[in-house]
Amino acid sequence: MEEAKPTGITYDEAIEAARHSGTVTFEGREARVVSFNSKTSIDEPNTAQLTLDLGGRYVMIVGHFWGGELIEERREDPFSGAP
Repeated sequence: MEEAKPTGITYDEAIEAARHSGTVTFEGREARVVSFNSKTSIDEPNTAQLTLDLGGRYVMIVGHFWGGELIEERREDPFSGAP
């Protein structure tokens, strides 16, 4: 299992960028938000999937929100479905 790490992306930034075809700062560069899905649950941690266009390469960040910030649990290629 990979170590969870903070992304620096807040829930508000992700949702706003997804609504308006905007960008977020990810690993020191601007990345276009392709899609954002978040699921809340009483019995399980809140989960999120954020797909980013890094300028020719796409990555889907899978994780959860802690203190309003997206914590990355793993990355996947959104087109292959494999990590």
